[in-house]
Amino acid sequence: MLSANTKTWTAGTDTKNLNNSMQTFRSQINSWIYRLSNAASLPSDTDELRLRKAVLILLTGICTALGVFWGFGYLALGRPLAGSFPLGYSAISMISLFFFFRYKGYKFFCRGQLSSILIFPALLQWSLGGFAASGAVIIWSILAPIGALMFAGTTRAIPWFSAYVLLMTVSGLLGLESTPRQALPPGLTVVSFALNIGGVSAIAFFLLKYFVQAREQAMAALAGEHRRIRHSLSLAMEVQQNLLPHETPQAAGLEIAGQSIYCDETGGDYYDYLTGRDDDAGKIGVMVGDVSGHGIPAALLMATVRARLRQQYFQSGTIERVVSDVNRQLAEDVRDSGRFMTLFTAELDRRAGRLRWLNAGHEPAVIYNPDSKKIDALAGGGSLPLGIVENFSYNAHSRAIKPGQVIAIATDGIFEAFNPDGEMFGRKRFYDIIGRNASESAAKVRDAVLQAVKNFRQGLPPKDDQTLVVIKILF
Repeated sequence: MLSANTKTWTAGTDTKNLNNSMQTFRSQINSWIYRLSNAASLPSDTDELRLRKAVLILLTGICTALGVFWGFGYLALGRPLAGSFPLGYSAISMISLFFFFRYKGYKFFCRGQLSSILIFPALLQWSLGGFAASGAVIIWSILAPIGALMFAGTTRAIPWFSAYVLLMTVSGLLGLESTPRQALPPGLTVVSFALNIGGVSAIAFFLLKYFVQAREQAMAALAGEHRRIRHSLSLAMEVQQNLLPHETPQAAGLEIAGQSIYCDETGGDYYDYLTGRDDDAGKIGVMVGDVSGHGIPAALLMATVRARLRQQYFQSGTIERVVSDVNRQLAEDVRDSGRFMTLFTAELDRRAGRLRWLNAGHEPAVIYNPDSKKIDALAGGGSLPLGIVENFSYNAHSRAIKPGQVIAIATDGIFEAFNPDGEMFGRKRFYDIIGRNASESAAKVRDAVLQAVKNFRQGLPPKDDQTLVVIKILF
C-alpha cells in the first residue's frame, strides 16, 4: 500500500510530466506556425505583419480541417448538399494556401479566407433548413469579423461585422419562411448546437490568446529595446554634456556665464570658451553655435565642429581664419546632406579694451550700454552659416568695450519659445530682462533670462535647444 508521501510525489511527478508535455506541444505548434509564416513572408514584412500572417494561417488550417470533418459527417448522414459546402470550403482553402505560399499575396488571401468563412456557414445553414435545424451553424461566420479585427485593423473590421449582422438577419428571415424538411435528428441537432457554439468560442478564444500573447512578447521585446536606446541616449547625453565647459574661465576684468538646455536628450547647440594661446595671453574667445536639427545627428555634428574649432583656434591665428578653415572642412563633410551650423564668435582683448566678433549666419549678439541704457545688436553683415559654401570669405567686426557693458549671445531657441496661447517670447522681452538685470552678475543675468523663458512656456516643453552666454565687462 502506497504511503501519503509516495502518492504526493507520484501526483507531483504526473503533473510535472503533463506540464512538460503541454509545453512541448505548445513549442511544436509555435514552431510550425513560425515556419509557415516565414514561408509566406517577404523580407520587407514587419513583425506585426508576420504575426498577422501566422494567425491567419493558423485560422485557415483549423477551419480547413474542421470543414473536412463536418463535410464527411454530413455525407455519412445522407446530406450530400450540406456536406458539399464544408468540403468545398476546405478545397478552396487548400488551393488558396498553396497560392499564398507560392505568390505571397497576403491581401488577396486574407480577403478570400474571410469571405469564405463568412459565406459558407450561411449557405450550409440554408441547406439544412434554418438556424435551429442546422444547430446554429451560421455562428461560424462570426470568425470573419473577428479575423478582420486581427488581420486588417479596427476600421476595416466594421464592414465585415456589418456583413455578418446582415447575413444573420437574412438567415433569420429565411428560417421563418422555410420548412426544415432536411432537419437533423433531434439528438444530433443538440450535439450540433454544442459543437458549433463551443467550437467557435474555443477557436476565437485561442486565436485571440495566441495573438495577444505574441503581441505581448513583441511589446516586451520592444520595451527592452527602448530601454537600451534610452540607456544609449543617456550615455550620449553624458558625453555631450562633458563637451560643454565645466568651469567658467577666470579672466581678470570679465564675468562669463553660459548654459545650454536641450529639448531632447542630446542636441545641436554649442558654446565654448577658448583661452591660453601663448601669443594672445590677454584674449579670450567665446563661441556659440547652433547645428540644424535636433537629436543624435545634430549632437554628432556639434562634437565634430567643436573639436575643429578648438584645434584651429590654437593654430590659425585670427578668428576669420579659424572660422574659414572650419567652414571649408565642414562643407566637405556635410555636402548634399542639407546640414549646416550657425556660429557667433567673440574675442575679447582685455589689454586693448576691444571686442572683435564674427557672425556666421547666427542670431546677432547684443551689448547693453549702461550710459545710454540701450541695447545694440552686434550684427554680422549677411555671413553664411558654416557648411553652405566651401570657400566663403568671413569678415570680423570690432568695437571698443568699457566697464558695465553686458554682452549676451543666444540661440534662436530663446527668442522662439512659445506659450500655450501660441505667443512667441521674442527679442523685446529678452532685451528688457537684460536691461533690468544689467547691474547683477553675469550668472544672475543668465539665470534671469532662462527662468523668464521657462515661466513664459507655462509648463510646455521646449521645442528647440536653448543656449545663452552672458559676458559682463568689469575692467
